[in-house]
Amino acid sequence: MSSKRVSRSLMTGVFFALVIASPALACKGSQTLLRDDFTDEDPAWNIQDANAAQIGGGVLKVKTEPGRIYNLMYQGQNFPGADVCVDIVAPAGKPSSDIQGGIGFWTGRSWDFVYIATDGTAGVSGLQEGNWTSPVPNRKFDGIKTAPNSTNQLRVVWKAPPSANAKDAPDPSVIVFINDKQFIKFKAAPNANRAISIFTTSEGGTYQYKNLVVTAN
Repeated sequence: MSSKRVSRSLMTGVFFALVIASPALACKGSQTLLRDDFTDEDPAWNIQDANAAQIGGGVLKVKTEPGRIYNLMYQGQNFPGADVCVDIVAPAGKPSSDIQGGIGFWTGRSWDFVYIATDGTAGVSGLQEGNWTSPVPNRKFDGIKTAPNSTNQLRVVWKAPPSANAKDAPDPSVIVFINDKQFIKFKAAPNANRAISIFTTSEGGTYQYKNLVVTAN
């Protein structure tokens, strides 16, 4: 993944706030923690720029300028353990590994962004104090739909840290599914203040997100 310039609005949102046709079937948890069909704007998204993000009519639309990213954090609650699902429709245009849409989560020290790119690749990028890392370098995955206007369902699952008195060791596993096929498992230290976000780098196009669901894991 090429490096990205980080806008001032992104950094403010991160550190001061600190951002399928059948989506309900994707998340496997027994208890629903959050469900947003984007019919109306939930103020917990705290959208500051209507040119960058809009909610309504069942869709969250996000657009970024070339070389920029947008990390829209949900500020209503944290999810120490969760099973997160969202439907993603990528913008039309020439496929690129730099045009990405996905889910972000706060690790306690950095943001990890799990993304699907328009060229049929996916990966995980990390951002800590303005520096990029690659917990999962970009790679091809045959479970991604690349036809124009295709919907890809992204699912990210992690476990909550054990209680202070528990004898169990924390489980750092984060498991990623794309269209109900396992894509990758990687590690991120569990944390109780795990916020989630919608992550986008659209290079001038518009991503559509639908049917966000978070269940307990």
